[in-house]
Amino acid sequence: MSIRHWMNQPLEEHLKLRDDAWSAHFRFLSLSLHGSTSEPRYTAIMEKQAAPVEERNAPLVPAEEFQKVFDNNADDGFGPVIIAATGPASDARFTAVFRKSKPIPLTRFGLKSGDDKNPLTIQGMNKQAMLEGLILRWAASYGDEDDPCFAAIWAPNHEKVIWNADGISESAGKFQERFDAQQTRWARPAFVTLNSDSRYFSLFVNNQVGRWETRIGMTRAEYKREFDERTSKEQGFQPICVQAAGEDEDTRYAAIFVKGKGDAVPYEFHARGPVANKKIDSLFEYVMQNTPSRHMSVAIVHKSKLVFARGYTLAEPGHPVCEPTTCFRIASVSKTITALAIYQLIEKHELELWHSMQDILKLRTPSGDAPEASKFKNIMIKQLLEHTSGLNPDAFRSEIDVWNAWNDDGPNGPYHLPMSADQTDAYVASLDLAHTPEVVQEYNNCAYYLLGRILAKVRKRDTPIDALRDFLFEPLGITRIRRARSLLKDQVDDEARYQINEAGSDDNHDKRLTISVAASVMSGDRPIVPTDYGTEHYEKGEGFGGLSAAATDLARILAVMMVPHDTPVLKRRTLEAMLDNGVACQAKWKGLAGHGLDVVSRISDGIYYGQKGGRLPASGTTFQFNGDWGFVCNLSGGMGKTHDEAGIYPDFPDLMNIARSVDWGDGDLFPHFGMAPLGAKAAGA
Repeated sequence: MSIRHWMNQPLEEHLKLRDDAWSAHFRFLSLSLHGSTSEPRYTAIMEKQAAPVEERNAPLVPAEEFQKVFDNNADDGFGPVIIAATGPASDARFTAVFRKSKPIPLTRFGLKSGDDKNPLTIQGMNKQAMLEGLILRWAASYGDEDDPCFAAIWAPNHEKVIWNADGISESAGKFQERFDAQQTRWARPAFVTLNSDSRYFSLFVNNQVGRWETRIGMTRAEYKREFDERTSKEQGFQPICVQAAGEDEDTRYAAIFVKGKGDAVPYEFHARGPVANKKIDSLFEYVMQNTPSRHMSVAIVHKSKLVFARGYTLAEPGHPVCEPTTCFRIASVSKTITALAIYQLIEKHELELWHSMQDILKLRTPSGDAPEASKFKNIMIKQLLEHTSGLNPDAFRSEIDVWNAWNDDGPNGPYHLPMSADQTDAYVASLDLAHTPEVVQEYNNCAYYLLGRILAKVRKRDTPIDALRDFLFEPLGITRIRRARSLLKDQVDDEARYQINEAGSDDNHDKRLTISVAASVMSGDRPIVPTDYGTEHYEKGEGFGGLSAAATDLARILAVMMVPHDTPVLKRRTLEAMLDNGVACQAKWKGLAGHGLDVVSRISDGIYYGQKGGRLPASGTTFQFNGDWGFVCNLSGGMGKTHDEAGIYPDFPDLMNIARSVDWGDGDLFPHFGMAPLGAKAAGA
């Protein structure tokens, strides 16, 4: 990359340097306007182009004239690619670089900071841009701490880069926390700017450009020294974004340097597993090219046999490669496993559907009192399984609310994050019911959380995962279903990476994918962490959504649901009772099947269709059986709208049409993955 660079130049010198560079086929790579409105200063990077694009620069435009400048350029087919500003919100000055564009990029100025439902805020425009398939290209942060203001450009996101610009007006310290968290989740800064109060606005993206370095808060001398060192022949870096704010000796710089030209590193596709199928491999390559997943795994079961198991990766070189034994957080598919374990107890007459939950758990509130709701004692196992318990479905998941409740009412405080399952149980007991039991069916995570606690209590084990391991997994030879781990530092080498997550909680959340960070709930100092690496306490949630599983081992659970005879863990009549209860529940409530599934139907005597999906902010799983065929599909990246559109959820017909057309022979991959065949009849557990 051949570049020209100048810093802190007045308008006249900027124009001269710009025109000289233009005549030599250089074009703007970065441009910053800083200093006072009466004596503005320019810092610029221009790169040489073999075939220079048409480019214009509006060097100094008062805010009241910028719309006219924009419109005139747009009429000529020129749209902004760089925008910078300085001065107070009430009297700002702008500079912008325009290039031939079709369409003209979405551009706004005079934006405030505020609610993302407000289109007059930078947050609102970022949300709108994500929903419209755009990406933030450049931004300006001006005004001051009392009246911050923003301008920005959003362009079509042809490369489908996942991005996040939640860092709107942060101190240097807060930006550093965000930077550290994003870097640990394998994201990088693509743009950083600041205003005269050294409040930082940042854009992070999920692709990579090779080696890069970011520096903020530099004085003029520090930036000059950093520039000279980084761009030296020995280091070989080039700047791609240099922004400045402030006046005279108070000017501060932020810069991003990269090796080479800063082009995104292309992805590589990998398919791993003992059996290959070109059509299935090609299908997953296509799906991954059109969804945000970098890791996916699949397992296909026919009758009692595992006939196909494969791990897929589409990512930069050096990204961990997914195997069929790579574990993924399976979210609500954990409920299927919990239901099977509950039915084991029912088969042994150690539990009945009509048993009272409270008779088993004997819960008390943090203050030691009886449960807040008078009907709490009436909730039955059947209602927990069918999502009709009336419990508040998700309040128990707020680690901070549990923490506050114990510090307010518990004895012997203060209490510290993270909170235990016992403390969470007590918090559940302190809540009012959302509905009277058996009146409304509402998807209920709390119900399955408590089913997990019941499982541990009846089995006389410390945790649900202990009971699952001893009574369900070990008899089936399952070794790769385990408790999910919350923190990045606690991840196991064979766990998938969770980089991309779903954003928001409104009706459009499944259309927006991001790489956000948030405060941890796993320690009292609440550091900023990548979303889904400490923003929820997964270790205590095995019953409803806290399990991690390999597709191979989850396929073992799938096979148990499908085989027409007894298995080492359940008699067939017990399993059919579970499925028939789901059919009856679905018919009664015209909604969920419950009993560990979302949907279940009887195809014929002893033959069923069943489906369960699970989604977390950064992962998802689909689990389905249909007669004597079934599949498991795990993915990282959130099971959002893109995966629905790709046809994965819930039935993945493109996959299963291929599977049914293949002669898989007599092979069974379960022994290959350390599990005995399920073909022979076995006594129930």
